[in-house]
Amino acid sequence: MAEKVYPPLGMPEGVGRRQVTVWSNGIALDADLYRPSALAPGAALPAAVLVHGWGGNKLTAERYAALFASAGMITLTFSQPGWFGSGSPLQLVGGAPAPDGRGEALARVRFIRELVDPFAWTAGLRAALDYIEGEPNVDPARLGLWATSLGGGIAVHQAADDPRVKALSVQVPALAPLSGPAGELARRRAIETARGDAPAIPQGVDPWPGMDGTPYLAAMAHFDPLGRVERLRIPTLIIDAGDDELFPIAENGGRAAEILRTIPGSVVERQVIPGIDHYGIYFDGYEPGSRAALAWFERHL
Repeated sequence: MAEKVYPPLGMPEGVGRRQVTVWSNGIALDADLYRPSALAPGAALPAAVLVHGWGGNKLTAERYAALFASAGMITLTFSQPGWFGSGSPLQLVGGAPAPDGRGEALARVRFIRELVDPFAWTAGLRAALDYIEGEPNVDPARLGLWATSLGGGIAVHQAADDPRVKALSVQVPALAPLSGPAGELARRRAIETARGDAPAIPQGVDPWPGMDGTPYLAAMAHFDPLGRVERLRIPTLIIDAGDDELFPIAENGGRAAEILRTIPGSVVERQVIPGIDHYGIYFDGYEPGSRAALAWFERHL
């Protein structure tokens, strides 16, 4: 999604924020850690990692992270690789030079910026979970995920196989795999990329209407968070915007809730906030959405 200007954060009293670095596949991710300012010695608190969507960054979730921290959680927001202040994947330009005895050589490289690669983003989230698991005062048995938009799909993909995640809250999630003409193009790009008939790492091609950056269609062809929903065994909250114009809510959040309700013992709740569109979730929908997510974590972490 295109970058939006969110209301400035008024840091709640009793919450501290510091910039940290999360390393994912050798790439430095720009992150912010939020902690309650006054902690008893030996305190062990629940924690959550917050995941932005297409075109977002760590600031997309800052108000949510600060709110959760004000209620006694430790939270982490981060920007995915190649976005905002995070480092970039590199692509070799030209032929590979011969390495010296230390395996080193001088080479030209291209910095890959604003690539929407769902599997690299999942790796970024996994690294963020690793980081917060090692943070002082975090109870590793009480880790949650909050995610928005495409980040919702990233969070579901990770949580489906990560036993560390004990509760999940996603809003306006993009979960359904690409279909129709977009799906056909993605399959074609996957084949062309594998055979060397398309750029190995796309930059500035296949633009998505109204979105920033480059979708890595060869990877998106294989990305299906909805197909992994049935593997979730954790309390899951889904918050949708009633007038979402980007992702049909019945085919994304709605379908995920239907799948989860068929699983014996599943704990799932779906809320639809009427009268707001996809981006409205961060504005008119912020208050009900953030409070619902906080209540979910307080109940299940």
